[in-house]
Amino acid sequence: MKIDDAQRHHIQAVQAWLEKNVRVYPTPSRISLRQIQLDFNTLRGEALLFVGDALPGEALTLRMGDDGWLTFTPPLFHSPLGAPATYGAIELTDKTKQAVAAAVQGLLPRLLPFGINPKTKEWVTALTPLRERVSDSDAFDAALARITHPDFEWVQSVTPD
Repeated sequence: MKIDDAQRHHIQAVQAWLEKNVRVYPTPSRISLRQIQLDFNTLRGEALLFVGDALPGEALTLRMGDDGWLTFTPPLFHSPLGAPATYGAIELTDKTKQAVAAAVQGLLPRLLPFGINPKTKEWVTALTPLRERVSDSDAFDAALARITHPDFEWVQSVTPD
C-alpha cells in the first residue's frame, strides 16, 4: 500500500499531536488507587491512579479478566485528529505498569477463570454468572465493600529501575 502526501502529512500531524498530549510519567517510588467504583453485577468500573505525587489522578478502566483477576486499561485517546486508531493517553514505565497491575489485581480475591471448573467439572464462560465464579462469598463481599468505600486508598510500592 502506497501512502500519498496527504496521508503522510496526517500521520505526521497525529504523531506531533500525541507527542504534545500524551502524559509521560517517570518511575515513582509509589502509586496509589483511589475513588474505586465498580458495578457489583459486572465488575466493571473505574479507579483514579496517582503516580507518585502527580496530580490530578488518571482514570483507569477496571474489568474482570478472563483469568479471574481484576485488570485495568489506562486512559485512551480515541481517533485523535480523525485518525482511525486509539492511542494511550499516558505513558508509564514498565516498572510502574507492573505496580499498577499488582495493585489492581490485589483489590479483589480471584474469581474462577474461564475454562473447566476443577470442582464441578463444568465450563466457566463469559455467560457464567459472576456469583458462581466466587470461591468465598464472604471474603469477596468484604473486599468489594472495602475498596468501594469513599475513603479507601491502595498504596503500592514501585520497584526502582
